[in-house]
Amino acid sequence: MKTKEFLSIEKTLLQSMPGFSIKGRLMLMSPMKHILRGIWFDGSDFDTNSFYATYFVMPLCIPTKHLILSFGNRLRYSGGDRWNVNDPNALAGLSATIVRDAVPFLSRAESLLGFVEVAKTFSNANPHTAKAIAFSLARAGHVDEAVSVLNQLLLRLDLNVAWQQEMADLAKDLKTKLVANPSEAQQQLEAWEAESARNLGLEDFRRVAAI
Repeated sequence: MKTKEFLSIEKTLLQSMPGFSIKGRLMLMSPMKHILRGIWFDGSDFDTNSFYATYFVMPLCIPTKHLILSFGNRLRYSGGDRWNVNDPNALAGLSATIVRDAVPFLSRAESLLGFVEVAKTFSNANPHTAKAIAFSLARAGHVDEAVSVLNQLLLRLDLNVAWQQEMADLAKDLKTKLVANPSEAQQQLEAWEAESARNLGLEDFRRVAAI
């Protein structure tokens, strides 16, 4: 499916879903302050008329160039997770499922501490979970808690693995700033928020939230 087809689906859904905005294949919940809360539409490799819809949340204070869907789930339909545009009941079913499953989940993560509670429901074995929790706690001003989670994260990382080494470097940088100068740490986290929004093409939605 092409982006214009997803836009058509999103525009139809938007009629009964106030509080959402559209950016390409992403429907995002407003306001977008520190947390991106959205639904991402993606085509299926099995069928050109089918697609997936994933609802997710992600803190913007972690620098990124891509959407991270780790904290989320696919919307499901009749026992499966693929939706077909040729199904006359698909959009009505999708709208109802968004209201039932996605909106409550996304609403719980409106704030940074709300996101932390949501993130705690995901696998603690995944270091990305601890990283997201620590950065969100730090951005919320909970310095001691953030440092504690960062310390636990650093003990678990395997520095012989490239991506874990990169994560460790970022975690150490934030921890150093939090301990030495919490105000500087806040400035860095705010700068990362702006960088993530810019990389994702969502700057305008962040500006609206700041008004």
